[in-house]
Amino acid sequence: MTQHPKATVKVAFFVLFLLLSFLSGERSKTLSFRALWIVRTSMISQKEIDAALIFAERNNFNHIFVQVRGRDDSFYSSQVVPKADLIVEKNFDPLDYTIRRGHEIGLKVHAWMNVYLVWSSNRLPENSEHVLNLHPDWMDRSSFGNGNQRFLSPAHPAVMEYLLDVMKEVLLTYKIDGLHLDYIRYRNAESGYNGAARRGFEREHGIDPLRLYFSSITGSPTWRKDETKFLWQQWNQYRRNAITDFVRRCNTLILDTNSNCLLSVAVKPNPNSAKEWYYQEWDRWLVEGLVDYVVPMNYSQDLREFARNIDRVYESIPMKYWPGIVMGIAVYNQNALDARDKIKYSKFTGFSGISIFSYDAHKDNQEFFVPIVEEISR
Repeated sequence: MTQHPKATVKVAFFVLFLLLSFLSGERSKTLSFRALWIVRTSMISQKEIDAALIFAERNNFNHIFVQVRGRDDSFYSSQVVPKADLIVEKNFDPLDYTIRRGHEIGLKVHAWMNVYLVWSSNRLPENSEHVLNLHPDWMDRSSFGNGNQRFLSPAHPAVMEYLLDVMKEVLLTYKIDGLHLDYIRYRNAESGYNGAARRGFEREHGIDPLRLYFSSITGSPTWRKDETKFLWQQWNQYRRNAITDFVRRCNTLILDTNSNCLLSVAVKPNPNSAKEWYYQEWDRWLVEGLVDYVVPMNYSQDLREFARNIDRVYESIPMKYWPGIVMGIAVYNQNALDARDKIKYSKFTGFSGISIFSYDAHKDNQEFFVPIVEEISR
């Protein structure tokens, strides 16, 4: 397959897109993967779910990402995690109902699960069974030790096993078409300093990474410059490997339990910054075949910034792997015509899949989606 030429910002390519798309009206191939994100607030009752599914089916979406794990809770029947407080009727199983109804109307149903993010409030969860209350030692921490207690530590061995139990229960209990992992990353570059993670690194490399950090910021390094650089590279890769190991084990788990289930991951749109700032090595996951799809959350309002993120993909990932990329486009932060143009640009640059985030952003004003749906359906 001929590789696309790599340019720095590909200004000429961007201008060519504008000319072809807007002046001549030419379109690229149709989209084979048309996904709609459905947030957990639309998963609380049969009425809400029916409305979302009908919208998806009528508007030519063929895959839905339904959020069934938001903050270490479950929008399904679980023996592992507490049921979501949003569900008033406690005997109701949102995921089971969604799968049955979705399959009846021809939709592929993906269980969208937030992985490491487990809480996003300054107040502790009221439920004593919440993982934050049961296992505070599992929470990640920043380099300043100031309680990054919203994310689980990817490098804590018990966290790995717990999350695999969460995924295994869903895979064994429900006939899902896909498992969609979100927040499969560190919070930021300052994260990763959970005590168990630090001890694990020290066993391998002979140094506590927090000591390495403070030695660097005080300006009085303990090691030679080349040694310091090497240790930082090792610490950064240790964090990347922790997440990649979990993705790999999820892949194996699916093969062992439901080999027809697709594995997809929501990722930062620039593969370089994803790797350096969030330790999310998604280009590797795609190339090594650890996932079926990556979904770059390319949510910029500006079309040029959106295009620059695609440029980075061109530079990092051979085009033979592009069928596994589903370009994520936001509708919560821009008008419908701007979102439509990003779908058009995604098609023109060679992507055969897009995902729209999210149905919930305009579910009370569904006319908003008209130009978006028209472009999806071309």
